[in-house]
Amino acid sequence: MKSNFLDVPTDCPTRERLGWTGDAQVFFDTGAYLMNTAPFFQKWLRDMEDGQYKNGLIPAVLPYNGVEMMYRATGSSVGWADAVYLVPYRYYKRFGDKEQLRQCWPMMKKYPDYLLKSREKDGHYEKGVHLGEWLEPVEFRDKIYGAKAKHPEECTAYLYLTMTIMAEIASVLGEPGEEYLDAARAAKRVYSKYAELDTDRQAKLVRPLALGLLEGTAKQNAQIRLVRAVEQFRFRVGTGFLSTPFLLGTLSEAGASEIAYKLLLNPEKPGWLYEVNQDATTVWETWEGYTGRGDAGSLNHYSPGAVCQWLFDTCAGIRVEGENHFVIAPVPGEGLDYAEASYMSIYGEVQSRWERIESSINYTITIPVNCTAEIRLPDGTTETVKAGRFRYTLEGGR
Repeated sequence: MKSNFLDVPTDCPTRERLGWTGDAQVFFDTGAYLMNTAPFFQKWLRDMEDGQYKNGLIPAVLPYNGVEMMYRATGSSVGWADAVYLVPYRYYKRFGDKEQLRQCWPMMKKYPDYLLKSREKDGHYEKGVHLGEWLEPVEFRDKIYGAKAKHPEECTAYLYLTMTIMAEIASVLGEPGEEYLDAARAAKRVYSKYAELDTDRQAKLVRPLALGLLEGTAKQNAQIRLVRAVEQFRFRVGTGFLSTPFLLGTLSEAGASEIAYKLLLNPEKPGWLYEVNQDATTVWETWEGYTGRGDAGSLNHYSPGAVCQWLFDTCAGIRVEGENHFVIAPVPGEGLDYAEASYMSIYGEVQSRWERIESSINYTITIPVNCTAEIRLPDGTTETVKAGRFRYTLEGGR
């Protein structure tokens, strides 16, 4: 992050040094935990507004940096183009700045309007060039990449996400949003045509679960199938740029945090600790890294490091849940003897620590002044507290 958050959120500090929109949006919440990114993104959102095309799309890199043919074409890619509303939305959720959200409304609104005009006859969206689940491990990559590749599953999923979040933003700002809700419902129906829910390709299961496209039995079956896919891939990472930030959180939501810990701590390739064991000091762009057969991609690429969001919001359990309010719900896991994190939020510094002591786990949680928090422990204990330091001990290693 320190190598790449220099005036703009660049993808890497060596080869391209460009403000790729997809990288920035997937890393937003991780970056906000690590540093004060509010002024940084205020500036970049102005770059985004300046660079937006009349049709509502934005370039794949901001600000404009040459090679318009490439970056204008890939600017239509879902997951990248979605930065136009995801960054302002996550900024609002993180910092509570409604005024910033309102300033971005004219820019944000142009994108769903473009999507609604560009839908196919059956209701899905796939106009333009799409990068899809960029840079999955080689075992799962599509044989056709680039302009000729088709991505109806990814595109329809993000069509649903766009309309769902835009409806929420419209509600916050008091703007009309019924059209977005109708479009979200339609996209959800169409998505079932393109979903791939019986697969070992982790991204195809993570995406609909993380974006809220599945309910009831379908959701439960996809969660079970995701756990099996991870197990069959020997607890290694099988996702690319779009789904890696959601992977561990989706497993935790499925009640499989123990699987998430096994995946996180697995030293085999592809995985984060494999890179550490290869003496990497920065995160790689590709899971394979340097193989001695040509270009390894960037070896300093923050986007796959978005896994750190899970370390803060699930392992340590620190989440911002509104103005001056937190939810602290730490989830210990096998492989770690302790975990601790502190987050300097705009409301003050919040801290969470858990540590195994023989057959018990001790929790220490600190809430800043003028704040409240709901503390949720793994045994079901729930307590609403004001500012202060709180200690708990759970027996049995839970």
